[in-house]
Amino acid sequence: MFEIKIQLLEDIPCLILKGRLDGLGADLFEQKTEKLHPDRFHWIVDFQNVGYMSSAGMRALLRKEKELRNKGGKLILFGMAQDVAKVLHLTGLSKHFTITSNQEDAIAHISRLKKADEHKDEFTEQGCTYLCSGELKTNCSIDIWNNAKKSYTPKFDKNSLIQTNLKELGLSFGIGGFGNSSKQAQEGLGLFVSLTNAAGVSPADGYCRPDFLFTNTPLEVQMYPAQALSFSGGSSVMIKRESRGTITFGQLLETFSKYFESKMEKTQPAFGFVCVADVETLHSSKIERKRDLSVPEYGACKTEANKKALIIGIYYDYKTLSENDALKPLLNNLHLISASSKLFANAFLLDDGLSMEVQDLGDLVSQVTKMEFVQDVVHVEPETEISNAKSWIFLPSVLRSAEEKRLIIETAEGTSYNSEWNTIIRRIYADCGKIILSQLHGGFTSTTFRVTGYDKEGRRILPTVLKIGSIKNNDNEVNAYHKYVKKFILNNSTTIMGTTTHKNWGGLRYNFLGINGSNSTLVWLTDYYKKYPPEKLIPLFDRIFTDTLKPWYGQPQLEHIYPYIEHSPLTLFPNIFECLEQELGISADTEIIQCDELGRKIINPFYFLKHEYPLRKGRSKPWYKAVTHGDLNMQNILLDEKENIYIIDFSETKPRNIIADFARLEPIFKIEMCSIANEEELKEMLEFEQGLLQAETLGETPKFTYRGSDLMVEKAYRMICRLREYANVVTIFEKDIIPYLVVLLEWTYSVVCYTQLSTTKKKFALYSAALMCEKILDLEKVNA
Repeated sequence: MFEIKIQLLEDIPCLILKGRLDGLGADLFEQKTEKLHPDRFHWIVDFQNVGYMSSAGMRALLRKEKELRNKGGKLILFGMAQDVAKVLHLTGLSKHFTITSNQEDAIAHISRLKKADEHKDEFTEQGCTYLCSGELKTNCSIDIWNNAKKSYTPKFDKNSLIQTNLKELGLSFGIGGFGNSSKQAQEGLGLFVSLTNAAGVSPADGYCRPDFLFTNTPLEVQMYPAQALSFSGGSSVMIKRESRGTITFGQLLETFSKYFESKMEKTQPAFGFVCVADVETLHSSKIERKRDLSVPEYGACKTEANKKALIIGIYYDYKTLSENDALKPLLNNLHLISASSKLFANAFLLDDGLSMEVQDLGDLVSQVTKMEFVQDVVHVEPETEISNAKSWIFLPSVLRSAEEKRLIIETAEGTSYNSEWNTIIRRIYADCGKIILSQLHGGFTSTTFRVTGYDKEGRRILPTVLKIGSIKNNDNEVNAYHKYVKKFILNNSTTIMGTTTHKNWGGLRYNFLGINGSNSTLVWLTDYYKKYPPEKLIPLFDRIFTDTLKPWYGQPQLEHIYPYIEHSPLTLFPNIFECLEQELGISADTEIIQCDELGRKIINPFYFLKHEYPLRKGRSKPWYKAVTHGDLNMQNILLDEKENIYIIDFSETKPRNIIADFARLEPIFKIEMCSIANEEELKEMLEFEQGLLQAETLGETPKFTYRGSDLMVEKAYRMICRLREYANVVTIFEKDIIPYLVVLLEWTYSVVCYTQLSTTKKKFALYSAALMCEKILDLEKVNA
């Protein structure tokens, strides 16, 4: 059954369709809309609940579109399912409609059309009438991309390209190239046109065969301009020329310039344009060879007749621009704006099938960005003769460096940064004007940053976290988030706001729903731990483990675990034996080592790892498993000023030994948070470790044996006792402490690889691991 509901949205008729838009549905559509709102010229059609559309339905829509178009209006479709949209596209009818993704975009589109309708003018020049719609206001900027300025060289440099993407470029033209790297782009450098979702390059390689890219994800497509101009902001007016007579393209733009001068208080030193035209005689050129790029030298193409073209460029008064002190460095060797010309334009040559009926620049771009329409990329000479044309004019309030529109990436002191991450960051933070990265130290598989961001207008936005690592790690994290986090975690909603990859890197952005506002602060649990006593920390940890993460630990499943496979440190630290030799001068093949601090020989725990773990890989044990974080260190837990809890970094999240997250924290409390700066403190901490290892079962409270003066040790002891209480609760009636000790070993072994920790702390980790190995062997003898 087909249904139509009608409502007014901001005085715009909206038809809400439901069901099959087939032959019967088409009849009902035409009956309902025949005499509906004859005074409204723009309509919206909601397709969200339409699962099927036949050719009869498409014809009904097309008839309504033509009816509205004859009145100067449009039919805007939104919410169309992929299958329905595909049918419309395959029939070639999609070019006749404006299709948006949602209702808000549809209303905004019509609002722009109405605004243009309110400001209409007509003028005549040399017997030809021009229709101008829109308001003559400067509401955009023209952005200058100039590698000579960027590299402070006095000449064009093809080796110093500017890394960007099609989204950031937007509507643009100039000299540039495609590629995943600057080196790749240099091989195909030449004239280019970019329309955000499509771009074309005519390489200066001697052949000049055009190359095109069409995409629905322009943020993901790399582009490397050497010199270019782009438009930020919308067009001011659209000027339509309909005439059987011809005019040169240079004369057309001069006509526009005179009209603007007569209508505007201030003379425009430059304006940009996007023009779709019927070209009667095309005079065009290309940069044919690489050596011609630095001049540049253009080679004339064969004169062609009766073509369609989308021409994008700039018309300017060089004398006025060159007198502007702020512009002088930007114009340094910029071949697109020179004293010898008033005009620079590149063009897409188009198939004759392109409709000239479009009223909106967005619709024009949507049509042109269909692969079958675009044939070539050329430089348009002023002598080109055109007849009919529609030109969207960009009147700039400023000509500026493109750096002002691009994301500014700053790093705080002590932050490590890899330039290859620029691409990832520009994609994920494309909504920002500036970000400041502060590195969070302590990650093993990725680099994590706290990000202070500002929008394009300079307003501070909500704090976020950026994580960059391997593609595999990034994919693991996204998958684990959707599988184990999104459906379970009861905190204030840590959400992945964006993710992307580039080369060998993957990145993702965490946003925190529920946070107070842009002035909120996020601090890591590490900071809390250092600052507050156990009396404040224990209730906080209770909330983390018995409230926020309860959906994980509160659903144990009795299964078989393989501790020595599942908790081998070699998984995350495959170079652990090399680190041992490098940091402590000990070989993993030495079975016994001397420990002067204990006054005896002890087992080499790394010998145990290398030689004994493989022998134990088949050992399994019935034990409780649950979803666990996998790397729940205190740098992966954040708090806002109201102590709302946010968990991040889920790349290792999966079902495993249920006590894994509790045992993960114990080495952090003992090793990273306590002072072990000299031999005396090392001895004192080993006594403390021996007291902890006197516990024979999970439920037994360990002894506190410490005679030093570091107050952090008592804090560590009390927090460790709490962790072991959690472990005892979630394992229900299990008492065996060995599965807990094996996890402790996993994260104690790994300390030897931590670059930020001292040699003394690494020695403590070595000896602690040895004592744990001895404890495991002793317990096994007792239980044998």
